[in-house]
Amino acid sequence: MAEWTVALTLLFASLPGPWLTIALPAGLVFALFDRRLAARAGGAVVVALVSAVMLSTRFGGTMLATGAAVAIVCGVFVARGDRQLGLDTLAAPALATAGLALIAAMALAVEAVAAWEGALERGVLEGGRRAVEQYRAFGMGAESLDALEALSEDVAAALVAVWPALVALALWLGAWLGLRLLGRWGRVPSPLDRRLVPRPFERFRPAEGAVWPLIAALAGLWVDAAWLHRAAANVALALGVVYAVAGLALTWWWLGRRGMGALGRAALVGVAAVFLTPFAAAAWVTIGLADVWVAFREREQTS
Repeated sequence: MAEWTVALTLLFASLPGPWLTIALPAGLVFALFDRRLAARAGGAVVVALVSAVMLSTRFGGTMLATGAAVAIVCGVFVARGDRQLGLDTLAAPALATAGLALIAAMALAVEAVAAWEGALERGVLEGGRRAVEQYRAFGMGAESLDALEALSEDVAAALVAVWPALVALALWLGAWLGLRLLGRWGRVPSPLDRRLVPRPFERFRPAEGAVWPLIAALAGLWVDAAWLHRAAANVALALGVVYAVAGLALTWWWLGRRGMGALGRAALVGVAAVFLTPFAAAAWVTIGLADVWVAFREREQTS
């Protein structure tokens, strides 16, 4: 269920594109770690094809380098570690690597990044204009149309501001999915095959130190400096999603402890995520942060 959820999310809602977040990490880890020559060759071909597509533009090259760095760092982290593979296992190395690589890209490829941000903003605004025209044809009032147009402008500005966090999150999920595919379909040496066994999602827990960058980022949102405010917003969004996932994992665990099966939990969580998105997201972030100090799972086990 987790693999399908992540794969479909990256396929339909990945800002960098599925070739960078699904094909590249999967191809890289098979090329690096699989014992079969044919599998390694196939992985190398996939990486070569993705590289050919991405290197057609300068910005694509920076994204290719970022995605490859995240996949390789996560692969080496798992190969040399001693924990079973979980989303939380890769959160710190993936997000840190992506953040540093994107900072370097924004500093070294200023024109390419500016062109990408301009194209991103124009694309969102164009989609908003088409929506306004459709609602105008349906007879929506002028005030509502003005509000919808203003909303699309705000969404475009916000998306341009936080795209690095969205890219980093997608690369984190993609690295996990690539390693899961390697664990499911690959043939790897003995120590690595044990580490590629997935940890239960309900055990998801970010590294303890991750809460402090999040707190610092939330404080940075109050700073007037534009560059610092943007950096803080990206860190807060990325780590906020991590702690929301932690809260979701705790919810999944708690429902399971109360005797609810996987299908019932999936239905309940899905309804909350679709129809109560702001409230569910806020609740899961709060639960995930509270677990840093309360340790809900350990508290129930000892009670």
